[in-house]
Amino acid sequence: MKLSHTLLSNLLALMKSITTGDVKDILAALQRIIDYQTEEILIYREMILSINHNVIPEPTDDQKRRLAMKAHMLSEDALQRFASWAPGLIISWYRGLVGAKYNGSGSRNKVGRPAITKEVVKWIVKIATDNPAWGYERIREEVNHLFSKKNISVAKVTVERVLNDHGIYPKNSERRNNSLEIFIAAHREIMAACDFCSYEVVNAGCLIRYMLLFFEDINTRQVWLGGIVHDPDGKYMAQVARNQVDCFDGRLNKFKYLIHDRDPLFRGKFTEILKSSGIETVLTTPRCPQQNGFVESFHKTIKTECLDNLVLTSEAQLRYVVHEYLEHYNHERPHSGLGGRIPDPWPEDPGGEIIMVSRLGGLLKSYRWGKLAA
Repeated sequence: MKLSHTLLSNLLALMKSITTGDVKDILAALQRIIDYQTEEILIYREMILSINHNVIPEPTDDQKRRLAMKAHMLSEDALQRFASWAPGLIISWYRGLVGAKYNGSGSRNKVGRPAITKEVVKWIVKIATDNPAWGYERIREEVNHLFSKKNISVAKVTVERVLNDHGIYPKNSERRNNSLEIFIAAHREIMAACDFCSYEVVNAGCLIRYMLLFFEDINTRQVWLGGIVHDPDGKYMAQVARNQVDCFDGRLNKFKYLIHDRDPLFRGKFTEILKSSGIETVLTTPRCPQQNGFVESFHKTIKTECLDNLVLTSEAQLRYVVHEYLEHYNHERPHSGLGGRIPDPWPEDPGGEIIMVSRLGGLLKSYRWGKLAA
């Protein structure tokens, strides 16, 4: 009620300053109001600087949210000209708010296995080097026996990680015999991968987490969106599975295997629907995201090249940005994993001229041969 009264009062004040009522008069009146408010803000700024010895006070988290929500409606040029804070600083505030939302370090106990010492690492490497016929499990048993008096034990996956970091692969190791890497290499033309990543949308003064499900053809490196949702559940995942194996436009129909992690969302109906369409799910080892490295790499790429540089305030904006990035990623961006080739490039005209393609206000740029201008 108070807000409506304020808006009405502002409107009446504006109308009193208009003489003719035409568009130019209205715009001129608005510009005079903006000029006055800008000058008033500059005076307040000078007063604050004089009181705080030329230091601008740090805004509160709530003030940062309010400012970020207004800033997304301005162009970068407008922010550069009129904002008191640089556009990059506003983006950094957003990232800080996202980090603070999930920072539970001050209220949780330390979890996980303790880090292994340099001495343990040295002996893992030495034992593996001295005994090339031993596998990971045999090496683990020997190391645990040696350090049992110090109450130190290591897991098989720890031994594997240490040796892999040193470029050592025991003769009887899974990597040499039947590793997931070898399985992927042998079936890459009929294998896809999927996983979730998250993004925080600024809305109504708070951060709302959206989950983005991406699928990737690991042979061609083409990526497509499986869905964007705030709170995925079993019913939602079942519908995603139906969409992906739809008889008309299901993207997974040509694949035999789908790699994903052990997230409970991928169980139940999701797996059953895929299996009924002849698609087997391949689970990664617990706490080994590198086994689904294709999608994990894409998550890092879309965040560093796109999402981390934007402050979005709605699901609709997020969907638009992801769509634009996938067009760029699949049709315009060269990939090092493909030897510099583009997964599915747009048609080009070698006899034309080089043109630049810009998306998201210049955030994403690419170049290709196009037809000469008439």
